[in-house]
Amino acid sequence: MTTDLVRKYRLLFAVPGLRLSAVAALTGKFQPGMYPVALLALVSSHLDYSAATLVVAAASVGAMTTPLRGRLLDRFSYAAVLWPLLVLHTGTLLLFVAGARAHAGTAVLCCLSVLASVSLPPIGTLTRVMWRKAVPDDLRTTALALDSVLADFGFMVGPVAAVALARGITPDAAVLACGLLVAVAVPLGLRGAGARAPKEAPPRRHRAGPLRSAALRRVFSVAFCFFLGVNVLEVSLASYGRKGEVTLAGGVLLSLIAVASMAGGALLGGLPARAARRLLRPTVPLAGNAVCLLLLAAASFVHPVLVPLACLPVGFCLGPCFASVYGTAADHAAKGEEAETQSWVAGAMMAGGALGAAAGGWSLAHGGPAGALSLAAATWAAGAACGARIPHLRPAVEDACVTSGAPAD
Repeated sequence: MTTDLVRKYRLLFAVPGLRLSAVAALTGKFQPGMYPVALLALVSSHLDYSAATLVVAAASVGAMTTPLRGRLLDRFSYAAVLWPLLVLHTGTLLLFVAGARAHAGTAVLCCLSVLASVSLPPIGTLTRVMWRKAVPDDLRTTALALDSVLADFGFMVGPVAAVALARGITPDAAVLACGLLVAVAVPLGLRGAGARAPKEAPPRRHRAGPLRSAALRRVFSVAFCFFLGVNVLEVSLASYGRKGEVTLAGGVLLSLIAVASMAGGALLGGLPARAARRLLRPTVPLAGNAVCLLLLAAASFVHPVLVPLACLPVGFCLGPCFASVYGTAADHAAKGEEAETQSWVAGAMMAGGALGAAAGGWSLAHGGPAGALSLAAATWAAGAACGARIPHLRPAVEDACVTSGAPAD
């Protein structure tokens, strides 16, 4: 197993331009974790905390325009879309920092926050689409696993880096660092694997785009339920040991889950092709995670020592869940709609996460940690039920027919 894991990742990184794409993906994945914390730190240093949360909420509203930017990537060349977005995003961030320093009003900062999010280059969408085009079929699961690991790493390190920059240097250092990371990611992404692959002429599309597909609507429902459960889980564990207050113990538990998620995602990339295809059906990882969450809820009743141990299988299933949702969406995406489809997945996750944060707080207040964890398990079970209704596509390449030069699994 270990030998196969190393071999597959070695073959993956041997794909021309993949390493540049991986660096671009990593720098882009720091942004989702860093950006809200960076905005909160900067605005709260000049205005009151409630105003700062409004600015962060405005950024979330702007981020939900991701499918529109994905449609642009499908219709035009990557460079023609990403460079103007980067210029607009960078300029807006600089205006935002200047406005915060000048003690601009909350309405002005909210408008700038929305504009910065609307103009954010969709690096994650870009790299997932490019990797699918550039990577041989038998290494696509490994590429999905790598994307999941990088996302986990970015979410784990990003918020800590934002706080360290804001407190250690100046409050606006974290926001400027977010802009710098995007400025690095765009040129690297445009030089990475698959960036120069010729685009087919886009067919005439329905205005609804991927939403007209029943299978993709179910995938988006799975993504919504999945991330709703993730945020309920985060809210419930963040205050572990002390109701209504973020605790060090809660941070440790969330870190354990993040590390286990990275391990689960990485190991997914080394599985034999048949096993990986079964695991990438959304029903399997989401149902497994729902069961693991119920075990975690039970462990919180039995003994506190069991809780960290019960967090490990929960995290271990999270990485495959990310890969499953994005991979299933890519399998069902129509030609010429790949980027928009991936963007809709991200948008569904954002919407689910927003509801999950609110639902997690409510369930924690009324049902305690066990009630919140049970709610998260229920949402993942609902996602698994939606996933069961997604048609299973026969793989384009059988196990014995590989294109990367690797022996069949």
